[in-house]
Amino acid sequence: MKVSTTALFDRAAERMSGLQARLAQSQAQLTASKQVLAPSDAPDKASLIQRLQGEIGRQDSQAATLKTAQARYQAEETAMRSAADVMLRLRELATQAVNDTNGPTDRQAMAVEMRTLRAQLLALANSQDDAGNALFAGTRVRSAAFVEAEDGTVRYAGDQTQVRIPAGLEQTVAYTRAGTDVFARVRRDDGQGGVQGVGFFDALRDLVAAADGNDRAGLQRGLAELGQMQDHLDLALAAAGADQQQVRTQQDVLEQTSLRLKSSLSDVQDLDYTSAITRMNQQVTALQAAMASFAKVAALSLFDHLR
Repeated sequence: MKVSTTALFDRAAERMSGLQARLAQSQAQLTASKQVLAPSDAPDKASLIQRLQGEIGRQDSQAATLKTAQARYQAEETAMRSAADVMLRLRELATQAVNDTNGPTDRQAMAVEMRTLRAQLLALANSQDDAGNALFAGTRVRSAAFVEAEDGTVRYAGDQTQVRIPAGLEQTVAYTRAGTDVFARVRRDDGQGGVQGVGFFDALRDLVAAADGNDRAGLQRGLAELGQMQDHLDLALAAAGADQQQVRTQQDVLEQTSLRLKSSLSDVQDLDYTSAITRMNQQVTALQAAMASFAKVAALSLFDHLR
């Protein structure tokens, strides 16, 4: 079998070209710190990398949502705890006002503080989060939850819609909260054997008026209604606390899952520098040897043998 000079040159050139391509690939991997530079390099790994990156993206998106929700819950908790403190002071004043040791002047003085406390509660009910969204207006976050008219009556301007967000496997938590679930209406005897609902702030207005007008019956009724208000507020605070705890638990799960996914992605995607440098040095040596061999073959001639 005869091997022509052209075939020898072609084979040598092809070998050197392949070695140079592999060396260039190794250098590019070192520069990018990645094992796979293009899907064609390793289709199976490229597909796995894409799936892992997509899952990490979903985890990060959910974590960002829960972080926003957690900040909102903390703002809600602060507002509700402050409201609970104000309610406690109102009950103290109402208890003192009902006491027969206090006269009309004393009750009028208490009414002044009660009126201020009611205003504080209204301001807390219209609290906003860091983004300026109303905390207790349901989904109508761009408007005040409670609006007071000139006659002192207060209406709820939000809605009852509750948006829920995922917080674990088949579990959700409330992202929006209706103000009427926190500052709830009270049940009042209508004097005819029935019961009517009276708004939270309207009931407080009646309590203030009873203290200012020395109305002992009105004060007793208002004191009982304060108990209803406090119960509703405590329930709302407990619900917010439960949602907050659920979010914390899911945040921990997401953090652990994200770390595991990123570790798996690193194993598939990131470059092992020690192995890569060793491989590149071997490729450099092989290329140098191939070039030296080719130079010797290229220098051979029939005339050299004839000499």
